[in-house]
Amino acid sequence: MPRRRLPPQPALRGRGAGRRQPQPERAGQELPELPRPGPRLQSPLRREAHAVIRRGAGNSLRWPGCGLTLCALVLPAQAADPGDPFAPLARETRPLSTRWQTDYRGAVELGAAYTSDDNFTFGQYNGLDEQGVNLIGNLQWRDYGNADSTWDIQLTDLGLPTREGRVTWGLGQRLKLELELDSQRQVRNDSGATPFRGTTALTLPGDWQSALQTSGFQNLQSSLRTLNRELERDRYRLALEGRLNEAWMLYGSWLYEEKQGTGDIGAGIYIDGASADATLLPYPVDYRNQEGELGLRFAGNALQLDAMLQYSGFDNQDSLLSWQNPYSSFSPAVRYPQGYGGLALAPDNEQWSGRLSGTWLLAPTLRLSFDGYHALATQDEALLDYSVNSALNVTQPLPTASLDGEVASSVVNGKLWWRPLSGLEVEGWFRARERDYDVDRNRYLYIRGDGGSQPRDALAVYNTAHDYLSQQIGGELRYRLSSRHRFGLEYEYEEIDRRNAAVETTEEDRLTASYRIRLAAGLQGRLELSWADRAASTYYWDQSYYALLDAGLINATPDNQRFNNHPELSQFYLANREQLGARLGLNYSPIASWSFDLDLRWRDDDYDKTELGLTGADWQTLQLSASYHPAAALTATLYGGFDRYRADQRSRAFRGGQEKNAFAVTPPLPQSSDPTRNWSLAAQDDSLNLGASLQWQPAERLDLQLAYSFVDTRARQRMSAAGAADLNPADLPDVDTQLQQLDATGQWHLRDDLTLALNYQYYRYDTNDWAWRNVEVDTLDKVLGSGQRNPNDSIHYLGASVIYRWQ
Repeated sequence: MPRRRLPPQPALRGRGAGRRQPQPERAGQELPELPRPGPRLQSPLRREAHAVIRRGAGNSLRWPGCGLTLCALVLPAQAADPGDPFAPLARETRPLSTRWQTDYRGAVELGAAYTSDDNFTFGQYNGLDEQGVNLIGNLQWRDYGNADSTWDIQLTDLGLPTREGRVTWGLGQRLKLELELDSQRQVRNDSGATPFRGTTALTLPGDWQSALQTSGFQNLQSSLRTLNRELERDRYRLALEGRLNEAWMLYGSWLYEEKQGTGDIGAGIYIDGASADATLLPYPVDYRNQEGELGLRFAGNALQLDAMLQYSGFDNQDSLLSWQNPYSSFSPAVRYPQGYGGLALAPDNEQWSGRLSGTWLLAPTLRLSFDGYHALATQDEALLDYSVNSALNVTQPLPTASLDGEVASSVVNGKLWWRPLSGLEVEGWFRARERDYDVDRNRYLYIRGDGGSQPRDALAVYNTAHDYLSQQIGGELRYRLSSRHRFGLEYEYEEIDRRNAAVETTEEDRLTASYRIRLAAGLQGRLELSWADRAASTYYWDQSYYALLDAGLINATPDNQRFNNHPELSQFYLANREQLGARLGLNYSPIASWSFDLDLRWRDDDYDKTELGLTGADWQTLQLSASYHPAAALTATLYGGFDRYRADQRSRAFRGGQEKNAFAVTPPLPQSSDPTRNWSLAAQDDSLNLGASLQWQPAERLDLQLAYSFVDTRARQRMSAAGAADLNPADLPDVDTQLQQLDATGQWHLRDDLTLALNYQYYRYDTNDWAWRNVEVDTLDKVLGSGQRNPNDSIHYLGASVIYRWQ
């Protein structure tokens, strides 16, 4: 009987890091803010992964923590603020899950792996952050032998804190029950230290010696302990779906999640924020999340509908972070040892939402799709006192016991697709997104930075609402001139209305033209040109000033000083902007075994009406790849790319008081009116990525895989002044970062049901970020830091395992 050849990649793969579709705003997230732009540069590693994955089978990079099987490398998109230490836990960070690839009923993998050193980059998300040996354990089992009852069990990473499992039971197409467990751990730079003890009530050692500046903390070094910044998340999910008949299906799920650990946050004690006694503090995380959904789905011949109700609730076990003041500034009630500072932690909140989506096939050449969503988020947690220092004098109480706020969010999307002629497709769409706040506007006479008694009445501030409405309408025409030529034209108009913003309305026109051509001899190309123009209504630079402050302070302030930001400073996402873009893509396959790709992109943003702020930005990227696949047993890929992002910013240096007058026109000019006090910043980020991968089957029972990647980035900032004698800005040091990864895997199939696997990885990460280089705990006089060092990880990983499969 001929021996059946096993696939080069066995079925045991960790589920991993393809991100789930993001849900609309939900409990546990911050209340909605105005839109922010995405990251300046797409991660070169992420593009590198795409260059490998799109080549097809046999070109996957392995990611540590997946046992000894190959997994596609997908790094998380930079969707969250990098300053938020908890955001990464909201992302999936493991490799893409894959289908069952053999006809065996079950498979088990057992082995051991060794990590050569402690680290916080190689093992940031995969559990391999500590030196030593860990278990490799994966299990998959399925039973489809009984048509009336089926089982599917998957357990992965059993020897790591990133373990997960899924058990699925079904009754044919009628009923399915699924239970999931998903654990994740994130470690961050743990080379720093802190003198604080405790979790939510941080205290200093009993023999602490305070001072006005950090250099005076005499016993600081003997008081330090390691600042372990580690977050863990455990998620449990139960899902059920049942088919009522051929057309209707009912489904629902419930998810419970716990997040615990320690991050870090900066805080200060002050009366004037410009001269705070600042401290980097351990930040406690002890969250509970619950999410539930109940839906009904209809699938007819021409109409498909999906209606769903959702609930999410966020519960923070802690409401306040307090810390003992290490400094000896201010009054006895504020300084060490009696003085404390306090920070409010994320409040409890919940959200109910409903969603209806569907597709209606009106005719074979006409289709309508729609999606509507409405959510109501509420927050009613009790407000904290104005200060944690009970000795400070408070004459006016809080205006309300709790916020009692609501935010209603609505989204409506509709699209109509029509094919009037063969080769001609037309699409039109409408999108709307609205956010409506229902929060009372109250007056708060709060204590600044826990640094003194309640201020005078005129220094009260008010909370504000930021309602938002975005409407987009657009259309696209695609015409196939022939089998070799295709033309596309897209236009979109967007109008955004904002409340309590410097600009009430922005309007933007976007136009994109594309052309595809298929040439002879395996050459095809795509050219795309884009243009966008955003126009803003009148810029009310004083809007935030009047919305925040009390009339008493406003009336006592000269009218030429009534602003928070300089009147000529424009927020870039509200400013007039003209954008030009271009993209060229080429693919050349001279013969079946060779393929070459080129992707060239360029974009330029011109903020032509901005005097101060971001005045211009441009981005260029070049990506090249070559793939060689002469036979099923051999595939090789080379790829490389270069990115460059540049931005120009201009601002003005001035003091307060009389120098704050921004409207003088006759000499001698106050500083705020003097253009010679302008300074400029030219920032440039460069990124180079290179890599190669090889998959080779030199013998029928031997599979070899090899992958190497190299990433080198440099960020530089050059500053200049317009001529004022007392302005002499210095350039910030360049920041260089380099990453190298080598992954080699071999699999020897002793029998059809038995495989030996060996995996070696080398990981090298190095950076010289000036923000941490030679910065000790007490380097800055008024900042008690952590003294963390730059990461400089050199890691070797070696694992061996046995994979056994059974019928």
